[in-house]
Amino acid sequence: EEVAQLAELAQISKAAVEAFQTTAERQLKENHFYNFGTMPARAREILSSAWTANCNTRNNNELRVRQGLSLLEDPIEDVVGYAVQCPDGLRPQELKLFKPVIWSQLLPGGSTIAPGLTSESQIVFYADVRPYVREDALFNALITCFVCFLLLIASLQFSHDANRLVLKPVENMIRTIESIRANPLIATEMADEEFRAEERKKARKSRQQAKEHMLGLAKDIITFKACNAATSNLPMETVILEKTIIKLGCLLALGFGEAGANIVSQNMMGRDSASVNAMIPGQVVECIIGVARVRDFGIATEVLNAKIMTFVNQIAEIVHGVVTEHYGAPNKNFGEVFLVIWRTEVAMDSMKARLADLSVIAFTKILAAIHRSPLLADYRGHPGLQLRLGSSCRVHMSFGLHSGWAIEGAVGSEYKIDASYLSPNVSIATSVEQATMSYGVPLIVAQSVVDVCSASIVSKCRLIDRVIISGSQYPMELHSIDLDYMSLGVFKGERLRIKWSSRQRFRARQFLEIEKAQKWDKDTNVVGHLECDPDFIIMRRRYTVDFMQLFNMGYQNYSQGEWEVAKRMLSRTQTMLGHEDGPSVALLRFMESSNFVAPKKWANMRDLHPARPGWASHKT
Repeated sequence: EEVAQLAELAQISKAAVEAFQTTAERQLKENHFYNFGTMPARAREILSSAWTANCNTRNNNELRVRQGLSLLEDPIEDVVGYAVQCPDGLRPQELKLFKPVIWSQLLPGGSTIAPGLTSESQIVFYADVRPYVREDALFNALITCFVCFLLLIASLQFSHDANRLVLKPVENMIRTIESIRANPLIATEMADEEFRAEERKKARKSRQQAKEHMLGLAKDIITFKACNAATSNLPMETVILEKTIIKLGCLLALGFGEAGANIVSQNMMGRDSASVNAMIPGQVVECIIGVARVRDFGIATEVLNAKIMTFVNQIAEIVHGVVTEHYGAPNKNFGEVFLVIWRTEVAMDSMKARLADLSVIAFTKILAAIHRSPLLADYRGHPGLQLRLGSSCRVHMSFGLHSGWAIEGAVGSEYKIDASYLSPNVSIATSVEQATMSYGVPLIVAQSVVDVCSASIVSKCRLIDRVIISGSQYPMELHSIDLDYMSLGVFKGERLRIKWSSRQRFRARQFLEIEKAQKWDKDTNVVGHLECDPDFIIMRRRYTVDFMQLFNMGYQNYSQGEWEVAKRMLSRTQTMLGHEDGPSVALLRFMESSNFVAPKKWANMRDLHPARPGWASHKT
């Protein structure tokens, strides 16, 4: 009722419409600037009629009452050829809504609107803009055709350059990916080869420029070439992409290591899918497992705080570098623990002894490098470390070696994986390393490794006990490589003043590769080189033949159950070196727990219970 009353009030009289028409005709004759134009007779008739057209609609289940009139309710000859009764007869983009900003509630003469009417009612106007929409659609179609034409011309123009600048580099990239797919670890070699080619190209260009500089100076001046702007030598995007693929391959090799090479290779073999299946079944490998641990790491973490990353990386640079040089593969770093692997299945039977020797030599050289490093020696004067560990604190590491099988593969889930080795033998290697705390020695080699080593290395091993380790089905002998690292001094020579760059690192890698290749040569006596090493000579000087013979006699009495005799001999070796001998102390402590009387069922073995993390340091 409210809308009907408003519609009745809003009706335009016929006189007002005719007056508007008369005014418009006069303005048209006078060329008036603001000429609104005339209306056809049918339009004037509709405009002066009652607002009786009902165009109700619903919006969100709410009834919206609309009553008015449509100037397009009938076709008008020569003006419009279609009829529209209500705004809903047009698409949303074909009509435009107009409504007053302020809705007056006063009737002519100043009187208010009829009682019962509310301010929610509003007068609106809908304009048919279909002709303009058609014009816009036509212009858009023309623009689309024009753009397509331009693209066609551009594609024809660039096709030649595309063949030269894209197809050939893409073929090179495909060959690179195929090589990485076959052997992911080859990416580092490819990077070195690429860098070598870049350096050769730079050298040739430099020589050529130097040669042509003087000869072409006069010509450049005459032809004004010297004033020309310098041309850009930036590499093409395809070259950048090719080098990026090699870099990604190097990062995969560094991130996954030898243990993850199979994961990368298997996933890159899938040509028909972009999905990644990281959880590839593992494979059994025969290997020598090495565990290296940084002692007092928890205290170092509390004291150094943010600098602990630098501390660990400085140690890792020594551990990884020496292990890689001796044909090992760094695998995992759990903060204080480094897990390294020497795969023996890839070597011939005659070379397995060489790998076992290299594993022992690698840990020996790491121990010497740790205590000779000037960078790590700086931590000895750290006030926080001295407060917690004493004035004689230093960076300590202990090592354990064991040989056996392991499962090489991915550990984790589809969200995060680590390429590692899982096996009871890994736990045994960790227990062997932890035994260094019980026996007070830096390096213990399990019987499984000693049995494979050459006679030259075996002669440097001291049998210190026969134990049962958790995870092992059989008792095993533990051998110590006796090294008095406390007698080593910090390197006092002048430090290398090298500004490390890509070129310097490449030269260093090439030098290490040469050194590494020499160690695998059958004619190279790796043990002989170790025996001539000055650091090794210093660390072995304290362990005399008399000491070794007396300890061996004491151990034989211990193993045979003659503990009273073993007590007398081991008591002498306990202090014979000038400091307490860790294995002698450990055996005496074990025998003392039974009042130096061997059990009735003594079988020359005992359970090994590793002590809590700590360090039994030498006392001088």
